[in-house]
Amino acid sequence: MNRSLLVVGLLVSAICLGGCIVIVDEETSGPGGPVAYSTDDTIAEIDAVGKLPFDSDREQGYKRIAERRGLSPEAQVHLVEAALGRLSFDNAKEDVLLTIIANPDFSSAAERMILEKLNRLAFSSSKKRILKAISDRKNQG
Repeated sequence: MNRSLLVVGLLVSAICLGGCIVIVDEETSGPGGPVAYSTDDTIAEIDAVGKLPFDSDREQGYKRIAERRGLSPEAQVHLVEAALGRLSFDNAKEDVLLTIIANPDFSSAAERMILEKLNRLAFSSSKKRILKAISDRKNQG
């Protein structure tokens, strides 16, 4: 009797769960290509990184995000604004911006935001490196 109840229970479970879809969100790209990240989750992560107490920790966090494949244009724009607004030193801002520009998924929206906010960099040399990186990227593609 117990065995037949177990079999019936398994069949009912199989029928009920047969239509379920399981979605696994991974941090790395798999054999099928890059993983698409939720824009809202990424923006929340960027905001959380911005609350870290030390500039170097914020820089490292922003760079890790900037290196990811599959970042939406909205997340890239938010990251540019955060890096330029929350980092204190030009070299940290420059490193994050160069990382975003080097990302294969670099968007025109992020490029436009960088160009609009370029005046937030204090040093002319930093501005020139950013402009050169954008120009080099366009010449490659």
